[in-house]
Amino acid sequence: MATPANFPSMALKKTNLFYMALTAVFCSFFYLVGIWFHGGAATLLPTIPPCHPSQNTTTRIAKPLDFTSHHQAEDLIPTSTAARVVQIPPCDPKFSEYTPCEDVDRSLKFDRDRLIYRERHCPEKNELLKCRIPAPYGYRTPFRWPESRDSVWYANVPHKHLTVEKAGQNWVRFEGDRFTFPGGGTMFPRGADAYIDDIGKLIDLSDGSVRTAIDTGCGVASWGAYLLSRNILAMSFAPKDTHVAQVQFALERGVPAQIGVLAFNRLPYPSRAFDMAHCSRCLIPWGMYDGAYLLEVDRILRPGGYWILSGPPINWERHWKGWNRTLEELKAEQDGIESLARSLCWKKLKQRDDLAIWQKPTNHVHCKINRKVFKYPQFCKAYDHDKVW
Repeated sequence: MATPANFPSMALKKTNLFYMALTAVFCSFFYLVGIWFHGGAATLLPTIPPCHPSQNTTTRIAKPLDFTSHHQAEDLIPTSTAARVVQIPPCDPKFSEYTPCEDVDRSLKFDRDRLIYRERHCPEKNELLKCRIPAPYGYRTPFRWPESRDSVWYANVPHKHLTVEKAGQNWVRFEGDRFTFPGGGTMFPRGADAYIDDIGKLIDLSDGSVRTAIDTGCGVASWGAYLLSRNILAMSFAPKDTHVAQVQFALERGVPAQIGVLAFNRLPYPSRAFDMAHCSRCLIPWGMYDGAYLLEVDRILRPGGYWILSGPPINWERHWKGWNRTLEELKAEQDGIESLARSLCWKKLKQRDDLAIWQKPTNHVHCKINRKVFKYPQFCKAYDHDKVW
């Protein structure tokens, strides 16, 4: 027997069922009314096709798919000549090696102090060339790597200046219709490969800790070219000077390179971008201008990275006569570099023959604690490493 407490719940259930049934009736009614107004009563019944036994029935064959294009290229070409790009004419052949921001005539207008005139100086609007730079006459497709490391077509870089000036240093040779690169350099006459082997005896180049390098004053970039075979990618740069096309030689060889100089402005690379920096008689005055150039090397080196210096003033005791400089001058230059490196907390790892190698610390905590003598350069307060310049 139901108790009085169950009466409200039973009444609520009956009410819900009533509303649900009423809703279903209304929905069905309006659905039928809609069909009646839109299609008539005939749509309520299935359409049965007429049957004519006396006629032969045929099977309808499906139409084959059409894969032809329905739009032609001519439809996309604007018919109005006003919408077309104006054809830019080629420049005079004398501009075949023109680099807009490295124009020698324009650079002579700028200050020679700190080699400012050798930096990038882009033309004003009234100096812009409105023509396409042509390739040198007879330009040919460069050799493919690795053949390009050793050979470049003469027509692509028609300059024999270096073959005469650097003949005794094995930079580049002219043979028939091409240049060949024995791999030599001012400080590595035995070749870049043997020179890199000498570096590998002082620091490990095969354990994967050195993957990127930068070569300041690269010449024809033989050092970077031979590093590629050791899975080390080197960025090389050199100014556009009396050597004319040394960077163009590097590019034709397939070596990353650009026109550039370490002068008044910082280098166009982010901080901590390289594992190793290299200078082989690059003639950069490292100890001058409050050590700004070595500070820039410190900026682009990752913590624990290496700086390699060969050439003046390293091993000055042996080479000072050939460099046409005094013993006192060369000793003072090396002492200045050593002092500046210590102020940066760099550790001198090795100096053997013509090679000297320093290492940037992995962190500067110990340097801050133990620093008593060297108060310059100051440590940056900001954590943005690009603000050190």
